[in-house]
Amino acid sequence: MSSLQAVLLVAAVALVLVVLIYNVIQMRAFKSRLAASARRGTALPRSSEAPREPVLRTDAPAPTAPPAPREAPDFMAEAVLTLQLPDTVNVTSELAQQILKTPGKRVRLFWQPQGTVHWTSLQSTADILSFLGNSASDESSSTQPDETSPAPVHSLAFCLQLADRAQAVTPEQLDAFQKHVEGVASLLSASYTPFDVALEAERAKALDKACAQLDLQIGLTLHGKVGPLLGQQLLQAAQKLGLVLEKGALRYLQNGHEVFRIESHEGSALTEERLRTPIQDPVMLLDVPQVRRPEQSFDEMLKLATQLAQALSAQLVDDRQRPVSEQGLALIRTEISKSTQALRDIGIDPGSPRALRLFTA
Repeated sequence: MSSLQAVLLVAAVALVLVVLIYNVIQMRAFKSRLAASARRGTALPRSSEAPREPVLRTDAPAPTAPPAPREAPDFMAEAVLTLQLPDTVNVTSELAQQILKTPGKRVRLFWQPQGTVHWTSLQSTADILSFLGNSASDESSSTQPDETSPAPVHSLAFCLQLADRAQAVTPEQLDAFQKHVEGVASLLSASYTPFDVALEAERAKALDKACAQLDLQIGLTLHGKVGPLLGQQLLQAAQKLGLVLEKGALRYLQNGHEVFRIESHEGSALTEERLRTPIQDPVMLLDVPQVRRPEQSFDEMLKLATQLAQALSAQLVDDRQRPVSEQGLALIRTEISKSTQALRDIGIDPGSPRALRLFTA
């Protein structure tokens, strides 16, 4: 071994010994500080303290639900015409009523004040007058707005839904919609960019076709083992499980939104009068695009359906009157999962405002 190699070996051994001695000194110091802090009842700094067990704070604020999404024009699912208004406009009650009469089955109206990014829904004459016009008691006044007047309006958006479960909007409906908005723009001295009616009609058809392919509803039938179910027994059993009779069906609601419902097999409305008679094979129905958590909602529906079947001496069967099996349930869950992902892939979150608009007749 050369003298240089011997020197390097000694240096390496010395370095290792220094590191070991330093670690021993640091560990002793840490233990001393930990014991001292325990005697004083204080905590070590986060950078050097030992791991501690999590503590449940009883004074911590309760978690709050996420805020509801703001309403705004939906440029994916609506034909939108946005009027750029001057700083001051004078809208009378008559003009406000004309604005609200915009032709179309599903039309929404929004305003956006100058310098902001948020939209506000306008649903009544009072809304329009509040933001765009004079007060009802001073409609004829032509004075300039003072410091207490509404903020100058930047944009007024007219939104026509392109499709729903009934149909896609037609070129004729799009043309009538645009001509109406053109007239309003003239009265308000506003500018806007018109859309191509033919292109919007094609977009409506494509959206309607995509939604039709992904429109999934799951049904579980309650088949009476000894004949039709007694309507009053069905009503009482359903109410015990939290369902309510509303709008022609027994509905299971959470936070005011339907999760699933029970309908009559033949499609007639379930009313108090109808429920005084026997009900043949009522169907528990889950509308997949309209619920936020389709897979979990199906499991909730299955649980309640099983409880109802036990209470009513019924069995759960599919649309071919075959008893529901575990294999069949697994296939249903797979279909729900595929449909849910496919909806999200085209920009439609199940249970979202967009989905509720598109998947409503």
